[in-house]
Amino acid sequence: TKVVHCAEASGPIHAAFSGKKNYFSSEYLDPKFSSGAVVNGVMHQDLMNLSWQDSSVDFLLSSDVLEHIPDPYRAHREIYRVLRPGGVHIFTVPFLMSDHLDQVRATIDGSGKVIHHMEPIYHSDPVRPNDGVLVYRLFSFELLTELAKIGFHTKLYQLRNRWRGIW
Repeated sequence: TKVVHCAEASGPIHAAFSGKKNYFSSEYLDPKFSSGAVVNGVMHQDLMNLSWQDSSVDFLLSSDVLEHIPDPYRAHREIYRVLRPGGVHIFTVPFLMSDHLDQVRATIDGSGKVIHHMEPIYHSDPVRPNDGVLVYRLFSFELLTELAKIGFHTKLYQLRNRWRGIW
């Protein structure tokens, strides 16, 4: 039986899989929680420090999540660790088609303080609807190189559908 994990506990992907056998979902709720903790019925997972065993997930889905993680390549290494051989991570991120290097907009220093390198961008967030969530990085072709270094085989799809609002 295939194990599917979605890094979102709401939205259309979650709605499509919710209730299926071997489907799990999570949110990043707060740094005070340990990965795997269940808070108000929702599993907390920090993609940079997943609670799952090696090779335990067949499909990991995330939609516009990784740009909000301080070290997304650490998260990708964790995702690669928990994927079974032949497992797949299907994800979407904002992608700068004209850039070779990622746009690092913010980082976290050794004391845990956010350092802004550019004007901050916040995206809407179902967990924190009043605040939004900070964008740490916008990805470019560097993403493909970094994922290959981790061990992923990548495919890039550029989706454009004006009728559906995908630019």
